[in-house]
Amino acid sequence: MSYQQQIQLLQAGAEDAYQKGYNDKAVALYNQAISLAAQAKDISSEANLLVESSNLNFSNGNSSEAIYYCSKALKIIPKSSLDSTRFKAFSNLSYFYSTLYKNDSAQYYYSLADRLLEQKPVLVNQTPMYVAAYYNQHGMDYNNIGDFSQAEINFQKALHVAYQYKLEALYTYLENNLSGLYVNLGKYDQALAIALPSLKNSKEKVTTISYLINISHIYFLLNKFPQVKLYLTKAQNLINLYKKEDVKEAFDSEPMLWRNWGQYYAAIDENLKALSAYNRSLELGLRRWGKHHTYLSLIYRDKAKLLQKQNDLTGALNNYRYAMNAVYIGSTLQSFQDLPDLNNGIISEPDLLESLIGQAAVLRQLPNQNLYLKPSFQSYQLALELAERIRLNYDVADTKLLFGQQIAAVSEEALSAAFDLYQKTKQPYYLKQAFHFTESNRGSTLSDARREQALKKTFVPEPLRIEESQLKSSISALKVQLMQPLSEQEKKPIKYKMLEEELKLDKLRQKLRKFIPLQQLRASQPVQIATLQKDLLDPTTALLSYVMTARNLYAFVITSQQVKWVEIPFGTNERNVIAHLQQCLYDNPGLDPYKGHKWANLAYNSLFQPIKAFLSKIDRLIIIRDKELNYLPFEVLEQSTSGRDYLLKNYSIRYAYGASMAQIQQINGLARGTKQALAMAPFSDSSVQKNPMRDKSLNPLPASLEEIQAVGGTQFVNKGATKAEFLEHYKAAEVIHLATHARTDDKEAERSFIAFYPNNHNYKLYTDELYNLSFSHTQMVVLSACETGRGRLHRGEGLMSLARGFLYGGCPSVVTTLWNAHDQSSAFLSERLYFHLHQGLPIDQALQKAKLDFFISPLGASYDHPYFWANLVLIGDASVVYESHWTNIGRIALGFTLLGGIFLLIFLARHRLTSKK
Repeated sequence: MSYQQQIQLLQAGAEDAYQKGYNDKAVALYNQAISLAAQAKDISSEANLLVESSNLNFSNGNSSEAIYYCSKALKIIPKSSLDSTRFKAFSNLSYFYSTLYKNDSAQYYYSLADRLLEQKPVLVNQTPMYVAAYYNQHGMDYNNIGDFSQAEINFQKALHVAYQYKLEALYTYLENNLSGLYVNLGKYDQALAIALPSLKNSKEKVTTISYLINISHIYFLLNKFPQVKLYLTKAQNLINLYKKEDVKEAFDSEPMLWRNWGQYYAAIDENLKALSAYNRSLELGLRRWGKHHTYLSLIYRDKAKLLQKQNDLTGALNNYRYAMNAVYIGSTLQSFQDLPDLNNGIISEPDLLESLIGQAAVLRQLPNQNLYLKPSFQSYQLALELAERIRLNYDVADTKLLFGQQIAAVSEEALSAAFDLYQKTKQPYYLKQAFHFTESNRGSTLSDARREQALKKTFVPEPLRIEESQLKSSISALKVQLMQPLSEQEKKPIKYKMLEEELKLDKLRQKLRKFIPLQQLRASQPVQIATLQKDLLDPTTALLSYVMTARNLYAFVITSQQVKWVEIPFGTNERNVIAHLQQCLYDNPGLDPYKGHKWANLAYNSLFQPIKAFLSKIDRLIIIRDKELNYLPFEVLEQSTSGRDYLLKNYSIRYAYGASMAQIQQINGLARGTKQALAMAPFSDSSVQKNPMRDKSLNPLPASLEEIQAVGGTQFVNKGATKAEFLEHYKAAEVIHLATHARTDDKEAERSFIAFYPNNHNYKLYTDELYNLSFSHTQMVVLSACETGRGRLHRGEGLMSLARGFLYGGCPSVVTTLWNAHDQSSAFLSERLYFHLHQGLPIDQALQKAKLDFFISPLGASYDHPYFWANLVLIGDASVVYESHWTNIGRIALGFTLLGGIFLLIFLARHRLTSKK
């Protein structure tokens, strides 16, 4: 028998032993095979066996031996050969180091594996199992830091490789990981639909136990407790069986099993059993992993929540501290007054964040708040600082949005603690910190996007920026294709193409980040109050920032001279008032009278009356809304129930996602009569009804032709107002006006669109496409279309509207609609808006005057209802768009005055000199 045959027999025996759970025997057989290869001086076989056996050493808990084997393999491999073995070693080392929390080393080997795979795509044919494992591990890394969007892309790629090369041994393992990801995303039914078949197809003892525990956890999240008990019992029975057979992995599963038993007993209020289960889980976990492990932190937090529920706040506080120590290898935290150093020794930032939040909440509940209020505030403060750091490390907007929603509730609790401290001490520090907390979570994803665009222009080479833009456009186009009525079979290649493009984009993003200095990436700081007072607020302008919590409403009132912070009771009754008022505004009344005066007055009393005293000499407002207030135009609030006593009459109003996005843009007014405007009215002619490609709901808008005539510039109507014409001309336009149809999908935001003339099936500009366009050259966009300012409400971030897409692309000012636009009134308001803009008024005041004009017009008399005028609102900046003709004349006159003055001075000087002679 040749040595190669002997090696094959030993390797087969090792694999068989591993499948049966006899890891020590498997390692011994591999070592014999390695010795045979070394004696034969077969470097290729020896290196490959070293890498393969490293996996067994690692699963045996011998990380240092596993790393040694891979490192040895890399040393003996010739530099220009054995790429598949080299790739396997790089991938393994990346994984091994990541589990040891040596992130720099893990990232180093990951980058080597990534570069090699990019250079040698043939590796997927040579070693598909390791390539699948590589993508799976990358997905796990993303999952662990909470970047679920990127995690899903990598898990899907791993599964695709496994299916393509029929790696059946990996199917259930990879599917289980994807199921776990959907649990993290809150898609429990989807997770269960994957997990149950995976369990059925599982052939390995150890993975079967893991699947049973994971399925029990999904049922727990679905509140199906009988099923939880059933699957945990099955898992426990298997563990007991395999422990008798001395299968090592059975012992490894026990901490997870007992943690899930603890959750189950806590849910059915068997608290003593729950506490016992958590203690058992901790005992086994500490024995298995030592005192530092992310899963230990999770168990401690679960136990803390149980003790908190039992009102054992001291016990809960201690366990949150233990949870922090489990993921922090700096100096041991001895009491609640000790806080971790965010720049040193953190094993898992998300776990540390959850532990800090838990500690802060318990400190807030303790009696004697004189002692615990400030430590609670400090814990919240550090948690939000850590949250900001985590958020800035994410590359994908969807991940940031999801994370921001989770942190918004924490920000509100921190705000409450800051308010109590401010009331108690009257120290301005707490007011400033509270505003900082609020602004950190206000439109942060939008703000990040605009900041990152600016950083890329400064630091990233143009070819790479173009490549990124092309990839984004390609992905958007593929998403649009998937929205078409296609069969699953037809969608399959499109989905795969999109997956490949998304992976390319992920890798490119990593490359782009390396060009931008780290301090620049992390330099995001919310705007300071003093900066607002100096740069944004003149003596007639105030900024109102509202924060709605479960119990009350906080309002910051900032003017150029003062800052006030008000707490307003805001419970179920007040929320009902807002809901009633919204219903009165959003439903088309026809010619019925307005029924919202009562609700508008009650809303005024809640939202505006408590702060009115601080607005002396103010006639311009910048309002930052929160939660359902985002759907409310404050212009309709009424000081009395007499009717038409609208806030609009006393204030011009604009809205902002956050104070940092309300800054005045230093853009010079466009010259009067400028041609740098683009206006489009695709549905102005009734002939569009005969077009078979249009949605039947997209009816003619006959007044839209009159509407765009006030805009001037380049105009496209009817058949000329196509999506292609818009994409060709929008970059040259400083003003864009779209008088068309739009649709907002609150459930699937990517299906929202702006409609152009339906000359083909691709006549809709969808959300994803819009977000890939740059509007940094555009000063103002007017969306005179249905509900372009509406969208899904993201807590902290605001409305995910079509209007937001233009702001995302860099446009500072968007005039948009909150509900369905009325053709005639929209045309009137647009015409008057541009009339006042051409008089040199800033956008907010021009829009205010346009609405006041509506009140006194014959049209306003016929349509005496806010439905016809209040839906049009301004978001963002309020600079002057067009310089007034009279302003230019004034400047010329000023020039003559100055010149005349100079000549007079020369005359006088000469006269004095002559006199002296």
